[in-house]
Amino acid sequence: MPLSDRSRTAAGVIAAIAWAAVIGQLAIGFVHAPARGQPYWRVPIDLYGYFTIWSNTLVALVATTAARRHPGQGLLTTPGTRAATVVYILVVGAIYNTLLIGLNPVSGFGWVTDRLLHMVVPAAYPLWWLLAVPRGQIGWGLLLPGLAFPTAYSFVALAKGAITGRYAYFFIDLGKFGVTQVLINIAGLVLLFAALMAMLIAFDRRAARSSGPEPA
Repeated sequence: MPLSDRSRTAAGVIAAIAWAAVIGQLAIGFVHAPARGQPYWRVPIDLYGYFTIWSNTLVALVATTAARRHPGQGLLTTPGTRAATVVYILVVGAIYNTLLIGLNPVSGFGWVTDRLLHMVVPAAYPLWWLLAVPRGQIGWGLLLPGLAFPTAYSFVALAKGAITGRYAYFFIDLGKFGVTQVLINIAGLVLLFAALMAMLIAFDRRAARSSGPEPA
């Protein structure tokens, strides 16, 4: 089902905010790299060690595609991808604002990008999906494929941390928790995604029930 002009306009605004946040964070990394003794090529690698950046980049890509009048065909245009992205970015906002906020104080332009990445985009994109995307386009078949993104991230971040000794998040720190506990932490995180995905699918099916047959 095509999106309305108003929905596409809203998607374009969200895309612009998400791109500004990601590119702004990348610019901050490049500016601070010399003082940290960090080669410039390491900046994007380190930045993409964070699920926040993975998710905000995905929001930017999905919203950019949704803003186009003729988006074509592809993974970014599917209702399932749009819906799963809601869960990913909500988790970013929830974990940051309950567990991580205050651990790394920032100011100035860094404060602005931090708030865009962890508060504005995690609120704006789910609201757009809730209010501007037609219901009844996803089904239970989304549940397992939707877990691929956070699972892939977890093991990429784990491998990067094991190689560099720097972990993006404390709960995947092998040196602090050991292999068994880190795997338990990752499993718990994936289960959180599964529960939220199931809630989103159930909501969408319930909302669409009065307008026609439920998706398979």
